[in-house]
Amino acid sequence: MTTRPENFEPSHRGAHPSIAEELAGRARELEGGGRDIVYLQVGQPSTGAPEGVLEAVSQASETSTLGYSGAAGIPELQARIAQQYQDLYGVEVGPERILITFGASGAILLAIVGCFDVGQRVALPQPFYYGYRHAIETLGVECVLFDTQPENNLQPTVEDIEAIEGPIHGLIVASPGNPTGSMLSPDELKTLSEYCEKKGIRFISDEIYHGIVYDSEIPQATGCAFSPETIVVNSFSKYYSMAGWRLGWMVVPDYLIKPISGLAHNLYLCPPSPAQVGALYAMDCRDELDQHVVRYAKNRSIMLDRMPDLGFDRFVAPHGAFYLYCHVQHLHEDSVQFCIDMLEGAGVLAAPGSDFCPTNGQHYIRFSYAGATDQVEEAVDRIARWRGGA
Repeated sequence: MTTRPENFEPSHRGAHPSIAEELAGRARELEGGGRDIVYLQVGQPSTGAPEGVLEAVSQASETSTLGYSGAAGIPELQARIAQQYQDLYGVEVGPERILITFGASGAILLAIVGCFDVGQRVALPQPFYYGYRHAIETLGVECVLFDTQPENNLQPTVEDIEAIEGPIHGLIVASPGNPTGSMLSPDELKTLSEYCEKKGIRFISDEIYHGIVYDSEIPQATGCAFSPETIVVNSFSKYYSMAGWRLGWMVVPDYLIKPISGLAHNLYLCPPSPAQVGALYAMDCRDELDQHVVRYAKNRSIMLDRMPDLGFDRFVAPHGAFYLYCHVQHLHEDSVQFCIDMLEGAGVLAAPGSDFCPTNGQHYIRFSYAGATDQVEEAVDRIARWRGGA
């Protein structure tokens, strides 16, 4: 066995494993020993891409090599997404402002590298999708975490932002949010967008759960509607049920089209061409995709009807996405240990809140109800038996 040189050590930039992923490894070990596990820790639809997507890609492959596209994607998909902004939101967005990306995660990376210099500060409201924090810091940009309040559905307000010490150069907001499923009203999103533009803060609106909403109490709105400076990020992974296809998009101001397209080309040449062909077909499958939302709504009802009686009765209203983010300090002081106990005792895996909030996430758990209804029902039954025996 050779000895590696002392300086051949791995970089530690961004090397922060998800706690839920580590627990998933433990769950797989239990499965290897014969246990049956229900996974409620991952926000991934249990369904695949719409019917006909594979056929569309197959047909395209007969007449095309499906080679590199332009760095910003195929024009047909850009135009189709632009049409959707008009159809769904009544907002006119030029197709050239839409950049197709390597997933929504790729869009966030492009936004951070393309808009902020090393050492600048981007604010992230807690709780948040954990990957954003580590990606921002890996790129040399300071991630400024700040708290949100339950009375605001754990969504940020102007007052929260003004309480941040020191200057900030950017703000990322998700509505519907992960891990909460809570949403900003159109007026609240408008207020944040206009405030950020006035203060010279780059506003990034994460809209990857758009399309997965459950009532008209809080209608979904896009950041494109309120400020030409807002960057919008979206994805084909959630509503379109194409998680593994790794395709997303971003809407950028005119003056960012060329620099961010050039950055995308330098980083990964272009988004995957087969996925773009499939996504173009999927955009006209809303009737089929809306049936997935009907299933999510049923799963949500199961959770909201039964989980409070099992002690999971403290959460903000999940108006969108497919998550229930529960406060569980009254059940256990450490949500990581609670998730381990639930995994081993009930055979159900959820995501500890420590992934989503360093300050008080140890008191929260996120359940995902993105899966099949029978699996959600089975999970709740198991938790009921486990809690009954506590």
